[in-house]
Amino acid sequence: MKRAKVFLLLVVLMTFPMIQNCGGNSNGGGSSNLVVSDQLLNEGWDAIKLGNYTTAQTSFANALNESLTDGQRVSAHSGMGWALSKGGKILESIPYFEIAAESDNEAKVGLAGALIYRHQTTVDYIRAAEMLGNMPPEKFAPQHAGLSLNAGKVHALAALSYALAGDMDQAKIYMNKAAALDSMMIGTSVDQLDEAFFLLGWKE
Repeated sequence: MKRAKVFLLLVVLMTFPMIQNCGGNSNGGGSSNLVVSDQLLNEGWDAIKLGNYTTAQTSFANALNESLTDGQRVSAHSGMGWALSKGGKILESIPYFEIAAESDNEAKVGLAGALIYRHQTTVDYIRAAEMLGNMPPEKFAPQHAGLSLNAGKVHALAALSYALAGDMDQAKIYMNKAAALDSMMIGTSVDQLDEAFFLLGWKE
């Protein structure tokens, strides 16, 4: 009888860690992590909307330390890029925009603006122009109200990018499209660098 109890105890002790491990890898735990990630992302985008860019950076940084789906990871990188750039850290935003821009149009717009700001060589201007031209601006649809982006602004930014890249014909085409979409774009000058940052809300 005593041997049977000892054997039963051993079976329980050997089985319990296995049960624990299974529980640790359950879908429930993973789902819980994704909910936390979603909450952090929402907090980050809300902070951008309120102009609290330092708070937004913290939220997106915390999100990037969580388990993320591909979509969440894109959103976190795009959000971090926008939080940094709107907070005046435009060069620091580039690596985040680079990752998100592969599948996110808002990040493409941010990256184009950041490349114009960096303008190490004319290649930065050309890349910004091609990136926006290949989107194309007609297909841009804003996802986050806090960025204050619209198709008219993206067309205007494309016009400025082409102008800075030396392609005035394309610049005029996009500027005319911008003016047709948004009457406020009619006065935008295609040869002013500062205008690009004004459109993105990076400059007062």
